[in-house]
Amino acid sequence: MTEQEKPNTQVELGEVGMIDLPSFDAKPYIGKETKIASVTTHQGNFGYYVKVETDVVAKFGDKEISASKIFGLQEDANGKIGWGEDTKLGIYLKKWKVPHFKELVGKKVILQTRLNKDGQEFLDFN
Repeated sequence: MTEQEKPNTQVELGEVGMIDLPSFDAKPYIGKETKIASVTTHQGNFGYYVKVETDVVAKFGDKEISASKIFGLQEDANGKIGWGEDTKLGIYLKKWKVPHFKELVGKKVILQTRLNKDGQEFLDFN
């Protein structure tokens, strides 16, 4: 059974609470140029998606840091998986003038940051 085929299992963690985690300052990387290193497809809790990830731009302790974007995919009535022309992925592909997300690998991008809903800053790219 692969990781994706394993069913979600409930675990009892005992007492869970706030912990101190190391922070990452993304500001020094804003405006730096890098390349898209990989584009992979996944199946998650909410369906299929594409993860677009840059080359490693920094090492933070034992972790490698790169920027990434996630684009959702849809399934049509016939079971075919893809994206629509006016979806976020469709618009992003038009911007780069490529017909398929696999062709994003090697494209040069500029690093920037974005905030999640909790106000945490993450590396992103244009």
